[in-house]
Amino acid sequence: MQRNLIMVVVSALSLIGNQLAYPEDTDATKGVTLLGMLSEWQYPGSKFHGAECSDAAVSEISSVKSRAELTTPDAAEKVMAFYRDKLKVDAKGNNLGEKPGERLTTKRSVSIQDNSTDRPLKLYVIAINQTGGSTTLVVSRAEGEEETHITWSNFRQLWPENK
Repeated sequence: MQRNLIMVVVSALSLIGNQLAYPEDTDATKGVTLLGMLSEWQYPGSKFHGAECSDAAVSEISSVKSRAELTTPDAAEKVMAFYRDKLKVDAKGNNLGEKPGERLTTKRSVSIQDNSTDRPLKLYVIAINQTGGSTTLVVSRAEGEEETHITWSNFRQLWPENK
């Protein structure tokens, strides 16, 4: 618990440091916190097992990279259904409502991989890419395990703003 608290404090200090180095108050930097970014993707009722956030070390832009570990007793398939519903995509990441030969466009792309076939575990990867950032969710559960593991990672460009 103390380690998790230390990681959250270090993450907050990193974000404050970015604000001091790049003081512009832009829409991209307003309200950016580790737990705020995670809350958008946290599976309902999941147990939090720690998170970290740091400077992404990309030249010429201010950016952060973050990660968190979560678990839930729900089946991996139920977790995936939640994220597909949230993203409004099918099992392959295609936007719901698309018809053959038609392409619905959005401000982000979603890719979903199921690496579970003929394996003793369920393993899914969801990659969400958009201008100025990306989010990856890895959902896994091995045979005999009592919990599904959810690993969240995020890259966010803070400054300069994307137009």
